[in-house]
Amino acid sequence: MPIFEDTPDYSKLYLRGVFTWWEADEKYKLIAVKEEKYATQIRLIADGQPYDFRFADINWSPSLNCGYVKASVDQIVTLGETVRANCESKDENFRFTPKETGLYQFSIDFSSVGSPKVKIEKLSD
Repeated sequence: MPIFEDTPDYSKLYLRGVFTWWEADEKYKLIAVKEEKYATQIRLIADGQPYDFRFADINWSPSLNCGYVKASVDQIVTLGETVRANCESKDENFRFTPKETGLYQFSIDFSSVGSPKVKIEKLSD
C-alpha cells in the first residue's frame, strides 16, 4: 500500500493522560498490533476516579492529536466497546473509569478511513 506524503505517521503516537502527567512517555508509545491498529498497555488502579487520556505525538501535532468526536457518545470509553476518535482535536479528552485494578490495553484503529476507533480491553489483574 503506497504511503502518501500527507498520511500521518501513526507509529509516532503515545497514550497520554493523567497517568503520564500528559507527557509522551516511551513506555506508553503505541506499537502496531496489526495493519493500521496501534496499542499500548498500562496498569490502572480502580479507585473510582476517571482517567482522562488521548493519543498524541510528542509535539501535539495537528492530525496526530486524537480525542473524542462527540462528547455525548464518544467521550466516555466503556471496557470492550469502541468509540470514535478525531485526530484533529484540541481539548476533547477521552475518559475511562476502571472497575477493577489491572493491566489494560488501549488501542486505536485507523482502518476505517476518516473514522478511527478507540477501544480499551482488560488483559489481567
